[in-house]
Amino acid sequence: MVVDLTKQEIQALCAFALESFKGVLPPERFRDAHDWVHRYGEWGLAMEFVIDWVGDLDLPVDQAQFDAIERAMDAMGWAESSRMKWLRGYFAAFKSRNSREGESA
Repeated sequence: MVVDLTKQEIQALCAFALESFKGVLPPERFRDAHDWVHRYGEWGLAMEFVIDWVGDLDLPVDQAQFDAIERAMDAMGWAESSRMKWLRGYFAAFKSRNSREGESA
């Protein structure tokens, strides 16, 4: 659902989503994405790269992180982008994999 938000509100959603990955993303990649959000106003680019890095590096994603990225992407009108569709599948598989590992522990 796309809601009309100000640029500042969208930037804040993207910044919040990015912050949720601090400590998960490698520091240099976090810094790059932070610069895109805060210095260059390239929030969408930052979110796309975060999603790409999650996949490339097989990074963990929890519910709060997924929700934050989903809200940011939705705010930009990208809720159904190919990257968000991919992230939904990845997140579902990640949750499933973790629940199976928890059962066997």
